Amino acid sequence: MDPSPSSASLGTSPPDPRSLEHQVHALRLTLQVTLVSLVILSGALGIYLFRQVSLLRRQVETNARVAHQMATHFNLNVATQAMVFERQLVEFAKTNEAFRQRLTRFYPSNAAPQPHASAPPSPTP
Repeated sequence: MDPSPSSASLGTSPPDPRSLEHQVHALRLTLQVTLVSLVILSGALGIYLFRQVSLLRRQVETNARVAHQMATHFNLNVATQAMVFERQLVEFAKTNEAFRQRLTRFYPSNAAPQPHASAPPSPTP
């Protein structure tokens, strides 16, 4: 019990071998054109991605150099000036009690050492 009707039962003649050959040739040509187009497209995409990678590498090198220059500038100029300014603030805080209280709020490490409570007496034997 074949569910598909045979060509004899439909009343049609079998396909012409020439037309089948022509259809196979057209199908091969379509496949070849598709494959050549795919190769060209993948080559173009590869070239595009290669150029993008090389451009990004140049940008990374430039940005790394600029970041290094900025870090060097900060360490040489800004950080040393900030440390000098902080030392000046600490020196001024030694002479001005009101400023010392405000400075210890922002720089607790610069606070004057608190006197230690007396040590508990040692146990006597």
